[in-house]
Amino acid sequence: MACPVYLFTGFLDSGKTTLIKDTMNDVQFMEGVERTLILCFEEGETEYDEAYLREHKAFVEYMDDISELTDEKIRELDTVYHPDQVFIEYNGSQPVEEKLLNGMPNYWPVVQILSTVDATTFDSYIVNMRSMLFEQLRWSDVIICNRCWPDMNVRGMRGNIKAINRRAQIFYEGEFGAEVKFSRGTLPYDINAEVIDINDDDYGIWYMDCLEDPMKYDGKKIILRGMYAENIPGYKQSFVMGRRAMVCCAADTSLCGITVTGVKIWEMKIGDWVEVEGNLRAVDVEGGAKTVVLYATRIQRYHEPEDPYVYFS
Repeated sequence: MACPVYLFTGFLDSGKTTLIKDTMNDVQFMEGVERTLILCFEEGETEYDEAYLREHKAFVEYMDDISELTDEKIRELDTVYHPDQVFIEYNGSQPVEEKLLNGMPNYWPVVQILSTVDATTFDSYIVNMRSMLFEQLRWSDVIICNRCWPDMNVRGMRGNIKAINRRAQIFYEGEFGAEVKFSRGTLPYDINAEVIDINDDDYGIWYMDCLEDPMKYDGKKIILRGMYAENIPGYKQSFVMGRRAMVCCAADTSLCGITVTGVKIWEMKIGDWVEVEGNLRAVDVEGGAKTVVLYATRIQRYHEPEDPYVYFS
């Protein structure tokens, strides 16, 4: 029977050990688990004391580098400890190695990647160490933002995380895992205006809010400005308009796009910048989810902004 492996990433002292201990304190998660092996590649301020480990039937092996985790070493650990699950506390200064993503033996599969983010240092890291943060979060299934406070710019943090990893689930916690209610949830535009005019600097915030709650925008009149990004095969009056968000560097970007329909696409070419006014409609997509489509009533040329990239703050 396969032993599930959970990989925990994040900078030093971002809360990885605390998250692992909280997980082991979760009775529902630990149901049926008799033995847990923790592979620790980094030692922070929070430690695993012997009494706690005995209480939870957990064992810790400290390792210096992922190169030590060979197939032979994994077989040895499996034989010695017979774990029901494995938690890997990874070194936050190193990218997630291919070994962990695709090279683990089938009896030790990595089933989930969880990452911790310290909200108090996030703005500094996203500016000064974006590439390192990118390597931590790009593969994550779950991202826990801890040490949040009520009046923080949560939309800016969420937008930057989603630019790195759109599919990840994000959770927010206050100090010591407490629930936090944010006071700065106001959008930088009036969603109840007769026509919502999205400025260049606000496109990213609008896009993420619309992605999260398409029904909020169903039936709204809007003005958007972006680039003719993609054709839609088989459609002669529809195209994808959007802006690119910088993921890691200028050479690595992600399209934040929306389908526009009801226009003469033969009068445009990919790369053209346009301003589109129209009506948003929430439509069903595969899997039971919803997205929005912009039904254009007016379209015209638009100048490429001095800074064409999407930002979320």
